[in-house]
Amino acid sequence: MGHLDIRLLGPFEIRRDGLVVQVPGRKVRALLAMLALSCGRTVSFDALGRALWSDDPPQRLRGSLQTYVGRLRRVLGDDAVTTEPAGYRLDVPVESVDVLRFHRLLDDGKLEQALELWRGEPFEGSLSQWFEEHEAPALVERYLTAWEQRTDADIADLQKLTTRYPLRETLWLRLLSALRDTGRQAEALEYYEAFRAHLADELGVDPAPELQAIHRSLLGTKTAGIPRDLTRFFGRDEELAQLGQALRDSRLVTIAGSPGTGKTRLSREVAARNGSRYADGVVLVELVSTPPHALLTEITEDADVLVVLDNCEHVVDEARTAAIQVLATYPSVRILTTSRVPLGAPGEQVFRLTPLAPAPANRLFADRAALVSGAAPADESTVDAICRKLDGLPLAIELAAAWSRVLSPREILERLDPLLQDADGTMRAALDWSYHLLPAPQQLLFERLAVFSGSFDLAALEYVADLGDELLRALTGLVDHSLVITDRLPDGGIRYRLLEPVRQYAATALGEAPSIRARHATHFLAVAQQGDSDLHGNDRGRILIGLQRDEGNFLAALSWARSQPGDTGLRLSTALAYYWEVRGFVNDARTWLEESLDRGEPALRAVALARLGRLAWRQRDYEASTLAYQESLDLNRQLGDDPGTARALRNLALVAAATGQAPYAVDLCAQSIAKFRQYGDERGRGWTLSVLGLAYCEQAAWADAGPCFHEVREIGRSTGSAALTFAGRLGVAYIAAEGGEVRVHREELSAIVADLRTASGLIEDPEWLWASMSLAASEGRVRASLRLAGAATALSRRGGRMSDATTVHCDAIVERLRRQVGGRTADRLMAAGRRLTQDELMAEALAPPTPTDRPLSSRELEVADLAGQGLSNEQIASALVISRRTVESHLEHIRQKLDLSGRYEIIAWALSRSG
Repeated sequence: MGHLDIRLLGPFEIRRDGLVVQVPGRKVRALLAMLALSCGRTVSFDALGRALWSDDPPQRLRGSLQTYVGRLRRVLGDDAVTTEPAGYRLDVPVESVDVLRFHRLLDDGKLEQALELWRGEPFEGSLSQWFEEHEAPALVERYLTAWEQRTDADIADLQKLTTRYPLRETLWLRLLSALRDTGRQAEALEYYEAFRAHLADELGVDPAPELQAIHRSLLGTKTAGIPRDLTRFFGRDEELAQLGQALRDSRLVTIAGSPGTGKTRLSREVAARNGSRYADGVVLVELVSTPPHALLTEITEDADVLVVLDNCEHVVDEARTAAIQVLATYPSVRILTTSRVPLGAPGEQVFRLTPLAPAPANRLFADRAALVSGAAPADESTVDAICRKLDGLPLAIELAAAWSRVLSPREILERLDPLLQDADGTMRAALDWSYHLLPAPQQLLFERLAVFSGSFDLAALEYVADLGDELLRALTGLVDHSLVITDRLPDGGIRYRLLEPVRQYAATALGEAPSIRARHATHFLAVAQQGDSDLHGNDRGRILIGLQRDEGNFLAALSWARSQPGDTGLRLSTALAYYWEVRGFVNDARTWLEESLDRGEPALRAVALARLGRLAWRQRDYEASTLAYQESLDLNRQLGDDPGTARALRNLALVAAATGQAPYAVDLCAQSIAKFRQYGDERGRGWTLSVLGLAYCEQAAWADAGPCFHEVREIGRSTGSAALTFAGRLGVAYIAAEGGEVRVHREELSAIVADLRTASGLIEDPEWLWASMSLAASEGRVRASLRLAGAATALSRRGGRMSDATTVHCDAIVERLRRQVGGRTADRLMAAGRRLTQDELMAEALAPPTPTDRPLSSRELEVADLAGQGLSNEQIASALVISRRTVESHLEHIRQKLDLSGRYEIIAWALSRSG
């Protein structure tokens, strides 16, 4: 039966081994819920009757219950429900039922774990009225009592609870207290007034004395020193909480960040939400217009006050001196500063402010665009692209959104760089000030960093910047001034980057700088070449992750190299060809290679042509592939490069096998293997064996192909080549699929998916998806198979296609499945597959079969065909000599398996099937 998880605390849901199980019919779900509440104990027939039919049970109660129990057993298994003389019993562990776990956790005092089980109203929307009247109230009461006992209740959750249970005064007390304690007095007052009005309308009474006392304390809060902004504040919930804690821990806290990150706005929100903690409220000093020493005149002896010093970067030394003097003189004062560079005062706690996350950044753009255009933009994907290009920088987003009064989001995206420069000089002025504050070495480094696209590591920085001993001092200064962002990697390493609007400013200051750009291209050529070599080793997951981090720099180097003389562009595109193939970007890789193919000397061209031939083969452009491979072979022979010749022979065999010349391919492979044996190159021999296996597959010589792929897999293991092992496993899986060896197919695919996980989903070759589709079909997982086929088809459009033999095999499977479920359902399932993430696809590939995922049975096909002929359920039952309820059960199974919405879609499917 597997591990069951019966979820009743919210929408009704059953999971087996983590996968959702469909329980057809409202009455069957109610039956299961009632049995689950008394898990392991017998529930009487009468009690079950009340749960399913309330006060109107059928005359043949036991017979009706028996029908629904039969349906339930078909879902859970025959041994799940036991028949007793007085009723039925559900035989699953108590821990399988979330309601019973909830009670047990509360009894053990584990409030948080218990509350995490709650997903909404219990028995929501799927059961009978009886549950809402007899079971839900007690559960809700215990749930709310548990919430009221929590000491760390989250404000957002309290807001939801007071909305759901608007007369629960204890919850309102907790909410108003939490809002007050976090400085959100205005919100708290609004909530109090809404609750007071609701009580008056519903019950004609006033709030409890405790709530009235909180109301009075809110009216007395001092926040007069904080100017209120006229626009809405987005995101930063985590930052607000961290800064509130920082002010409790330290007397001097500095919000440091790049120009335009929203330091000033955040400081005001922090002050507004924390001002009630200070008896004398908040003092705001804006250092753009007020000198720091004026701070001393704002504070009296024994003052309990929060001081906000804004824009300290203009007068860092004076601000530091004033802050130190105030903190030493007035022990109850705390200071919050904003600055692009920390003050450097004793005891200062620096809070680095990063740009907005994608979701709040998008909401900020939509809000500001609506202010000037009257409506939020509907093109959400373009808004997301704008905010990502601006690196989530709030000032840049607001400036871009202001153009919504005359431009569409798509037009803003296309003109983003000049628009930012023209936006009343705000962004440029902010960056001008930061740039001119820098000493000469820092200015020079800042300019040179413009050549990087995306992030970079210290090795790249040392080589490209070419500043010698000055580098680390200059880098530290740029980090302190918040112009360079640091990102810590999971392995403890550090990478650096400039926010895109900042990088654009630096690029203007840098100008052409051909020597710096040449150093950048030279460094990343070396990175690509080393990565190309390492990708054939056993740690390719780590190598792929590293190369992906440098993708932006690879493309920037290629873009620069295409306009320069020399062969740097060809060397770089050749070194990246295999990486791009593994990532699934075959079309792009071929374009880059072809663009610079005429620039290399013979040895380089021989390698580049081999890579080009491989990419053309993946696109099934066999004519171009043959030409490239043949020229590569000719060049290797002219150069006397025997290992290169062995590889070229193998490459020609690959395209020969694909073009119906299998015997010629086998002969070429034999020549290649002989040469690799001569030089003791086991990996080379292994790759040729994989081509030999494909050649045999093209001839349907499965008995010859199988040993080839098994040996490829073993050579990959023995030589430490994960890529070769991967190729061998794919071949073995394919042979197993052809031979109907489902167990072997699943074993090999499990190992393939494990390898994919180590690469963080960066291996996007569609071959493994087609292998997964084939396994799912063999196991009767029809819907999963079509979803996987949809994903594989989409990925193949990037240029990564399979050999002809594999294609014929997979196309036949898809066509068979389409006939089984109908074209409309197949299209819907394949479209759903295109939307799945890599992690979801890996889970789908190895998911166990479920009843609703199997093909229609012969009886279900009969029922569907009769429904398509227009027969009613009674007529179908009479024609097939079965009960009407059995017909209904079959129709429900048909609907679930074919992912159809109702009877009319079943009829349409049956009609399309019959032609």
